Amino acid sequence: MRIPIPIAMLLSLAVVAGAWWYGSRDADFLTPPTDARLTEIKAKAQAAIPHSDSLETSTQAPPEAPKPAEPEVAAVVKPTLELGDLNRPPSLQEYADLAPKGTAYLIELSALLENEGQFQRALLAWERILELSKNDESQTKTAISAIKRLRPTLPDWNTDPAKKIPIILHAGTAKKNAKILAPILDQAAHSLESASSGILKITTNINVGKDVRNAKGPTPVAIWLTGPMKNPVSTEVLSFTSDSKDTLHDSLLHTVFSLIRTQLSRNKSSTIPPPPGEKEPPLDALGSHISRANWQDFGNTLNQPEKKAQ
Repeated sequence: MRIPIPIAMLLSLAVVAGAWWYGSRDADFLTPPTDARLTEIKAKAQAAIPHSDSLETSTQAPPEAPKPAEPEVAAVVKPTLELGDLNRPPSLQEYADLAPKGTAYLIELSALLENEGQFQRALLAWERILELSKNDESQTKTAISAIKRLRPTLPDWNTDPAKKIPIILHAGTAKKNAKILAPILDQAAHSLESASSGILKITTNINVGKDVRNAKGPTPVAIWLTGPMKNPVSTEVLSFTSDSKDTLHDSLLHTVFSLIRTQLSRNKSSTIPPPPGEKEPPLDALGSHISRANWQDFGNTLNQPEKKAQ
């Protein structure tokens, strides 16, 4: 026999209500619990939570990671400076074998030699810097400044007339200009001998040409240098003009400097001297930009065996 749906629903509600009334008939929902009761409830709740060592350790701060070891920095060991045998007179090529060590090494060596009072050797070391092709501008200026400071304090490298290398300084100009040029050419030859530190012996020769009629402007002057033999090796020929007798000497020396640079550039064993500064007197450049070893190389290139006549 089936029970009608309304009666079934009433019976279900009666069962639920009866169970709720039986379970909460002694409960007091209106009066707040005492402090003792709250403590008791809290203790029961904590006791019900499972105890775990991993849970406790998870609340602790993680251990600090070990710091990486700092890399060991190798001490920079400066190379030992090779002063050479200070009891032996230096050669003109002294310290050339140290050129592969670089400019910075030679600068330190030069400064140390000066501090030791070895001024001739210091000058040679500074000159080796001029002969290096990998200098930067500041290194070259440092070397030139040191050479200008030391050269006037030292005697000429060569004081034996028999060991001087003979060179002829040639000039070609018109007849009316030859008388003015002759003493200035002799003065220039003397200046070049001094700049070479006694390595060269320079004589002069003027080739006088015909005057050009109705010529306007200053008369040109052609300059070149040769050895003393017949059919000699010669530099190229350069010409210049000068508006004033007062500037003729400097113009001549400036031209000679260019001739020497060009001639040295043709010699594989020589190096090209640095050019003069914009306002640098040419005589200063001749005495400080060209090493004494290069002066010797220049003289030797013009004193090669005689050329065969064509």
